[in-house]
Amino acid sequence: MLHEDPLMLDIDVDHWRNLQALLLDSAKERRRIVVIHEDGEVLKLVHSARLPILGEVERVDDPHAVAAQLYRDNVDTVDFVAVFERRACDEYFGRFQGTWRPDEDLDVFVHRTYALLDEYPDGIVTHPERARHTLGLQWRLGAPYEDVTAAIERTIPSASTAVLGIFDGDALWASLVLGLDADGRVHVVTTVDTSELSIERGREAIAEEVVAWVNRRYPQCSLGLFASLEHARAFLASTEKLALLQELADRGELIAEPIPTTLPLRLAAATS
Repeated sequence: MLHEDPLMLDIDVDHWRNLQALLLDSAKERRRIVVIHEDGEVLKLVHSARLPILGEVERVDDPHAVAAQLYRDNVDTVDFVAVFERRACDEYFGRFQGTWRPDEDLDVFVHRTYALLDEYPDGIVTHPERARHTLGLQWRLGAPYEDVTAAIERTIPSASTAVLGIFDGDALWASLVLGLDADGRVHVVTTVDTSELSIERGREAIAEEVVAWVNRRYPQCSLGLFASLEHARAFLASTEKLALLQELADRGELIAEPIPTTLPLRLAAATS
């Protein structure tokens, strides 16, 4: 779905930072205890903030038990505990780097790097959640990867552009522009260039100008969705996303223009 070399130009720094804060959870930003061992012998035991660690770890014979105990003993100062077997980590990184192909979709490769963690259930251990849901940059989308990619492929027509906008009050807080090529692959990932907008406040006016801007810069905009930051957070947390969109549209709290025919007609009718 994501082109191996997507175009990422003229990104608004504030919008991009806000999007990351909304959509991503970085393991590097979370408080953690890391244990590195080799055949049970502890090589490293450290808190990411260099805080004292409660509980002793003389050996790692059961990495799951060690991770769980360290988490319980230090629950007030950590978000997760990671227990790594050194050789398992070396093998893991070698394997996923060796699977990269220059012509494959970038998201396929990234998804595979996380899925591969499941093949090291005792060598790469995290607690309270398993490694593939803890390490690296985790998406906060409220849906599995397969559902997200299927929704994009089903909803956004090939050779068109989609734009998402999030308002904080009456000001555009964040935006995301996705352009699909003729094969339906996302080959443009950027934000709205706010320096080219003439309107600073007013949701409907800004949304209209944003769509017009997209149409000038990229292939025809087929989907434009605009909502408040509060409702964006509710959407990400919801497991019934279409139902929530419909509810927001019914209450006049969703700006949806244009809408492709691939979205439910009831939503299109409610926002037309």
